[in-house]
Amino acid sequence: MNSHLKIPSQIQALINDIENVDLNLAELPLPEHPKLPQFNRSIRVLDLDAKSRQEFICLRYEQVLRDKATGEEVSIPLPTPDWLVYKTSWSPLRGEDMLPISAPSKENKSVNEFITVPSYKYMIWLMKNSKVGFIDLIKGYLVDFISENMEGLNKL
Repeated sequence: MNSHLKIPSQIQALINDIENVDLNLAELPLPEHPKLPQFNRSIRVLDLDAKSRQEFICLRYEQVLRDKATGEEVSIPLPTPDWLVYKTSWSPLRGEDMLPISAPSKENKSVNEFITVPSYKYMIWLMKNSKVGFIDLIKGYLVDFISENMEGLNKL
């Protein structure tokens, strides 16, 4: 497409990076599988399907295992519980450091509880207000997903 242009080397390097980009949306580390400790494990996000009128996002992913000794990807099918962000789900409100924000309970002032907001609207708000980059956004929601689904992720 650009063959008729004399492109500077820095720009050509950028073009090469774009042409060679991994087409997965993200790959993020997971804790070690309890029955497969010889592998590093990650979640590879393949697709994101958003339906704004229904306030619904579905993230399609796969679990990836890599041999710790060789780094080679191993093909062992692992479960993939549904990863949904929906209008009826709630997420912790996070600060600039992406850590959940808590406040004292009205009933028991010595107990702090996380402040929660509607997950779908919060995700959209974060993106529209440039509060977090895409990968960091997925990482934040992955933390919640893992805590809610670790048992399902660990099945063999």
